[in-house]
Amino acid sequence: MSHASAAVKAADASSAEAPVCDILLMLAEELERARTLGLRIEGAICAIAVRSQIDGALVSELQHLDAVLQHIAALRDYTAELSRNCDRAQRVATESALDRITLGEVRARLAGGDAKDSPDDVWEML
Repeated sequence: MSHASAAVKAADASSAEAPVCDILLMLAEELERARTLGLRIEGAICAIAVRSQIDGALVSELQHLDAVLQHIAALRDYTAELSRNCDRAQRVATESALDRITLGEVRARLAGGDAKDSPDDVWEML
C-alpha cells in the first residue's frame, strides 16, 4: 500500500474527507500507472512494427503516443510537487469525486483501499 493510500485509509471514513496532500500524491501515483501502461503499449507496438515491417510513416505516428506519455509524466511531476508543498491540515471531501471514477481498482486506490498494483494482475493479455 502506498504512503498516500495508508494516510487516506487512516482518515475518518465516516466524513469521507482526506488531506489534499494525500489526494494529490495518489493522483500522481495513478498518473504514473497510466504512463507505465502507455510505455508497455508503445513497446508492444514498436515490436510489432519491427517484426511486420510496417511502413515507417505509420510508425512515426508513435510520436503522438510519446507526446501523450510525456504529458502524463509532466502532470505526474506537477501533482507530486503540489502534494509536497500543500498544507497538511487542508482536507477535502472525496465521496462525490470518487463516484465519478468508473474503474473499480482505481476508485479503490483513490479511496485508500488496497487494490492490486500490478497491471499483469489486472489485465489479461491475448
